[in-house]
Amino acid sequence: MDTTILIISIGGYLILLLGLGFLANRRRESNSLKDFYLAGSSLGSFVLLFTLYATQYSANTMLVTPAEVVNQGMGMILILGYLTAVVVFYLTFAPQLYQISRRFNFITPGDWFDHRFKLPKLTLLANCILVIVSVNFLLSQLMAMGHIVNGATDGHIPYWAGVVSLAFVVIVYESLGGMRAVAWTDVIQGVMLFTGLIGLFFIVVPDTAELEKISIWMIENEPQKIEVPESGFRIYWASLLLMIGFGAAVYPQAIQRIYAAKSVKSLRQSLGGMVIMPFVTVLILFLLGMASVPHFTDAEQLSKDDVLPTMLSFWGSTSAFNLGFSMLFIVGLIAAIMSTADSVLLSLSSIIAKDIFGKLRLKNASSERLTKIGKAFSWGIMLLMVLIALQPKITLWGLIELKMQILVQIVPLYLLGIYSKRVTSRGMFLGLIIGFSFATVAFFLDVKTIGNIHVGLIGLILNIITCYLFSREDPKTEG
Repeated sequence: MDTTILIISIGGYLILLLGLGFLANRRRESNSLKDFYLAGSSLGSFVLLFTLYATQYSANTMLVTPAEVVNQGMGMILILGYLTAVVVFYLTFAPQLYQISRRFNFITPGDWFDHRFKLPKLTLLANCILVIVSVNFLLSQLMAMGHIVNGATDGHIPYWAGVVSLAFVVIVYESLGGMRAVAWTDVIQGVMLFTGLIGLFFIVVPDTAELEKISIWMIENEPQKIEVPESGFRIYWASLLLMIGFGAAVYPQAIQRIYAAKSVKSLRQSLGGMVIMPFVTVLILFLLGMASVPHFTDAEQLSKDDVLPTMLSFWGSTSAFNLGFSMLFIVGLIAAIMSTADSVLLSLSSIIAKDIFGKLRLKNASSERLTKIGKAFSWGIMLLMVLIALQPKITLWGLIELKMQILVQIVPLYLLGIYSKRVTSRGMFLGLIIGFSFATVAFFLDVKTIGNIHVGLIGLILNIITCYLFSREDPKTEG
C-alpha cells in the first residue's frame, strides 16, 4: 500500500475534524452543561443514527471480529448476535427513559439515578462503576488507534505516534464543540466506515467461489475452525450475548445520546435504522476474517489485534482499485475509533465534573463553571490514558471482558427502575454492591465463567435477587 497517500489522507481527515470542532464552537448557544454535553437535545434521527453507529462499532467490533474469526474459526459468526442484542435491549427502555429525561432535564446517567432512587451513595457507587468502565473503554480505543495506524502504514508511523496524534485531535475538537462537534464528526465517520465496508466486501469476497476455496483450505488445514461449537461453548455464547447486549445498551455515552435526541420519534427512527447495521457490518467483518485465516497459519506470535490492519495493507497492495477502497476503509476505521473515544471521553468528563466533583466539592457551582471543569478533566484524563496506552499490557479482547463483567451490574438501575415500582433505593444499592463485588473479585481471581456462564451475568442475577430481597415499600423511591 502507498503509505504516503494514506498518511496524506489521514492528515487531511484530521484537519477536517479540527475544522468541524471550530465550526461547532461558533454554533454553540451557550456554555451550559446541556449545550456542551447534549448539543441542546437537538439531534435528529439521521444524525442520531450515525452517531450511535459510529460509537457502537468501535475498535472492539472492527478489530476483534476478524481477529477472533482467525483465532476461533467460523463459530465466531455468533458475534452477529451480540450487536443485534444491543439494539433489542435499547428498545426495551430507551423511549421511556427519553421521555422522563425531557421532563426533568437530565444531563448525565447520574441524573436518572438521583431522580428515581434519591440515594446519594447509590448514585456515587453507580457513577464510580461507570468511570471504571469508561476509562477501560477509552484505553482500548487509544490502543486501537496505535495498532491501526501502525499496521496500515507498514510500521512507517509507529504505534506511539498513532496514539498521541489521534488522541490530540480528539481532545481538541471535543473541547471546542462538545457533543455538537462529536455528533457532526460521527456522521462523517459513520458514512465513511459504512461505505468502506461495502467496497471492501466486493474486493475481498467477490463471489461464492472465493468462499468455497477458503472453506476447502480450512477443511484441509485447520478443520477445527469449521466444526460446530460444542454444547459448552453454546452456553458460553448465550451468556456472553446477554452480558454484552445488556451492558452495551447502558454505556454512559449511549445513555447521553438517548437524552440528546430531538424527539421520541427521532429516537425510535434511529434505533430502527440500527437494527440492520449488525447484518451489514458484522457479517462483512466475519467474511473478512474468513478470508484472512490462510494468511496467519505461520504467525502464531502476531498479536490478533493486528489482523485487520495487516490484511488491509495486503489487500491494498494488489491493485489501484483495491487500494482506494482499502484506504477509505482505513480512514473510516480510524474515524470510528476516534468517534468512540470522543464519545466516551465526553461522558466520562461529564460524570466526573457534574456528578462526582460537582456534588462533593462544588455543590453550588454554575452550569458554565462545571462545563469548564469538565473540559479540564477531559485533558487530564486523555493525558493519563495516553501514557498508559503507550505501555499496553492487555489485549483488546481482555479489556472488553473486564468492562462488561462490571458494566452489566448497572442494568437493573434502568430496567427495574423504569418498570418496577417495588424496588427501593436500599435494595438497589445492596444488589449493586453484591453484583459488582462478585464480578470484580471473580475476574481478578481469573474466574471468568462458572459452568460456562460468565461471572458478570451470575453477578447480575445475584444483583437482582438481592435487590428484591432487600426492597421494602418506600414511597420516596416510587417517583
